[in-house]
Amino acid sequence: MGQADGTELDVITVSDEEGHQHEFTVLEYVEVEDRRYVVVVPTDAPEDEAAVILRVEGDTLVSVDDEEEFDQVVAALESEREDLEVEVEEEDSR
Repeated sequence: MGQADGTELDVITVSDEEGHQHEFTVLEYVEVEDRRYVVVVPTDAPEDEAAVILRVEGDTLVSVDDEEEFDQVVAALESEREDLEVEVEEEDSR
């Protein structure tokens, strides 16, 4: 998968708790209050698949469950990219 300017997007492989590996395409990296976050979508997902925000902790990616932290990351993403519009799905979809 590439970007509109022709550059390639990063692809990462993540192992779940059961040891299954999943590939994700990295859409964005963002840093908020000395923490790094990554916005990913499954590599084989359809175009309209919702992206997921994960916090980077060393070699581990962790879901962002705290609503205030999540909102700060969304605000940082929107302020860094004027062309980016973030639409947040319902609480149980995150």
